[in-house]
Amino acid sequence: MYTQCEDINCRSVAPLQDTPANRITYGSCVTANKQVTPYMSANKTGIYNSIYGYYKHCFYNEIPIPNYLMAITVGELVYQSIGYNTGIITEPGQIAKAAAELSDLQTYLDTAEHYIQTPYIWGNYTVVIMPPSFPMGGMENPLLTFASPTIIVGDKS
Repeated sequence: MYTQCEDINCRSVAPLQDTPANRITYGSCVTANKQVTPYMSANKTGIYNSIYGYYKHCFYNEIPIPNYLMAITVGELVYQSIGYNTGIITEPGQIAKAAAELSDLQTYLDTAEHYIQTPYIWGNYTVVIMPPSFPMGGMENPLLTFASPTIIVGDKS
């Protein structure tokens, strides 16, 4: 499952006044069985045992964002670190290719931080490589940028 809350579709995810003028912080807990893993455009604060093989994954975003940047993905997904504050998430069969393609991600973030002389405000930068069945080209959600699988071409371009 992948969300696309742009432009005013976040109202289908949460009961809120969905307008880009609003800025929100949010916390959320997602209960899922052990076969799938949820990720959100927020920092993971914990994973807790629930009942009957389910786990509660909790998240919190303390930086105010427009509603449409709230995002969630749940599925048979794996995370791989690319650097000290960068990583990728994708399906298990695609993780090696995606990691090789985006292996310079930490260098790009370090270069941007050096250029603007400011640390990356979100702390972590994670790219979710979506499956071909998700038709969005990309969405720059904080802490969880959704990217089309077409960016994985094998030459780091």
